[in-house]
Amino acid sequence: MKLNNTVYMQLPIIPDYRMGVFLPLRERWGQRFEVFAGEVDFGGSPISAGEAWEYFQKIRNYYFFGERLLWQSGATKKVLGADLLILNGNMRFVSNWFIQIARKLLGRPTLLWGHAEGKSNRVPFIRSLYLSLCDGFITYTEAQRNLLFKRYPNMNIWVAPNSCVAASDCVAAVAEVDEIHDILYVGRLVEEKKVKLLLEGYIYARKHGLIPSQAKLVFVGSGVERAYLEKCARASVYRDDIHFAGHVSAVGELREFYRKAVCSVSPGYVGLSATQSFSFGIPMLIARDEFHSPEIEACREGVNSTFFESGNLVNLGEHLGEMYNARQEWCNLRNEIAEWTRECYSFDAMCATFIEIVEANHK
Repeated sequence: MKLNNTVYMQLPIIPDYRMGVFLPLRERWGQRFEVFAGEVDFGGSPISAGEAWEYFQKIRNYYFFGERLLWQSGATKKVLGADLLILNGNMRFVSNWFIQIARKLLGRPTLLWGHAEGKSNRVPFIRSLYLSLCDGFITYTEAQRNLLFKRYPNMNIWVAPNSCVAASDCVAAVAEVDEIHDILYVGRLVEEKKVKLLLEGYIYARKHGLIPSQAKLVFVGSGVERAYLEKCARASVYRDDIHFAGHVSAVGELREFYRKAVCSVSPGYVGLSATQSFSFGIPMLIARDEFHSPEIEACREGVNSTFFESGNLVNLGEHLGEMYNARQEWCNLRNEIAEWTRECYSFDAMCATFIEIVEANHK
């Protein structure tokens, strides 16, 4: 990388789990590396970390057309002039279309980073047009890379495994089996995550004796459904065994929650909480047929995960019972699960891809 080369990113937000990637890159490249982002993502969640603005630059996000589209402003001149620019791959970012076209005319390279495809494939020709404007794409998984390469064999494509934990923190949470009782959910408390299904599945499992009274249900996270979920919990005879811890991001605090967990649960689509769970050596119980995020590639049945029938609270309750009864076996696998995550899904692995891209193309 040349002394004066600049590498900029313009993203919707900088959530706290991205700081573990961006701060090492800032340390390596100094002020030549900059991130521009807004405060709030689509739908009001997630949001940028408060500490992000100590290091990076805040811009303005304007959502319109029923929050289906986004325009970002506040750094246009800087991002147009960057030696290398990395943008979010979501084609609903209207400003990114104009930035890519302008940089294409200026002869400056632009890369896209994100999901290889969106939830809707109704307009593939628009997606193809959007991707034709970039000079390469950074996906989250090998499967996504292969998908893109099959469709666009001449495109430069890299993989930056999506992570929310440092390699140094990928250490099994140590506990004796008689300490392991909790059913754990870590993530946003929003409808699309189907958190209420977990609450219902837990109540079913307790009611039918599939899990004992020692098994507590613990929610770690915040979101618009929290008040409603707490109301539902209070209406249950098991109210004293259902706990809401709020948002927690400190690794030490999270480790204590995971240490006592039989398993973590993804009642809706899988997200980054899967690799976070694995980093502590904790298996995850997952809804099988959902529109999962790329992290599903890390979920291996019988190795670090078990799957239940999507939307079926009875099947979920039964699997909670099976996971509880097998907690000794899963406890024995904690070190193996954490070590595999360190090698494949850490901040360090993610950073390595960006370093390779930048330093290979800017010498």
